[in-house]
Amino acid sequence: MTKIVSYINDFAISDSTSPIEYKRAGYHQRYLTINGEEIANTGIDCETCLFYVEVSGAEWKNPRGISVILNNGLTELNHNFVSELSCIVPNGQYVVALFKAYPRLKRQADGSEYYQIGSRRVGSGKKIEEYIVPIQPSGSLDQSVTEKYMKTGKGNVNPTALCVSFLDTKFPLNDIHFDELWLHTHYLLDGHHKMFAAAHAKMPVSMLSFLSIDESFASRAQIDKLIQALDDKMFFDWKKQIG
Repeated sequence: MTKIVSYINDFAISDSTSPIEYKRAGYHQRYLTINGEEIANTGIDCETCLFYVEVSGAEWKNPRGISVILNNGLTELNHNFVSELSCIVPNGQYVVALFKAYPRLKRQADGSEYYQIGSRRVGSGKKIEEYIVPIQPSGSLDQSVTEKYMKTGKGNVNPTALCVSFLDTKFPLNDIHFDELWLHTHYLLDGHHKMFAAAHAKMPVSMLSFLSIDESFASRAQIDKLIQALDDKMFFDWKKQIG
């Protein structure tokens, strides 16, 4: 299960220059697009399509400094750094959170990939499930870069990946234990090598995630409950399950 290290509530972005946008299409369907091209279907009731893309076009104020900070690993958040990053995140209202997680790579029959990072009850008949979805497939990653991050992780440094995320509420029909499922899904914008290295070496990774309040298929009360649950000191450690 992920653990919140630090977060900023109600962070508004109104002047982003990001080529990334959100697109709604039909009932509970939502896409991430780059320069108008759909790169990932992030809706509730469909499979996620993965594409090998490079996010470009954003007007980074300090790309080298941001890269160094993320590679060295964040331990807390501050408004100035989050504001620097906001140029590549679509406009909207967010909860910006820094998480720690132990990702487990899963491959589906069609070859698509995702990382499982845990689950937890959030009330009677309610459960949170958390996932990380890469945009870049693991087969395209540079092995030497992956090995570099594995060595970094063994030195007790947890590099930070960058994501946008959503909380989506589903009502499963065939689950006898839970009648409400909360899907908290992070979509990787940067940090594919970091995530794959952490999963391969069974090490923790940190994630700076912009949780969209506007685009989530969940109420604000449910988003607040999610943050409360992930900020709970009783942290379920996936490392014990995969060691």
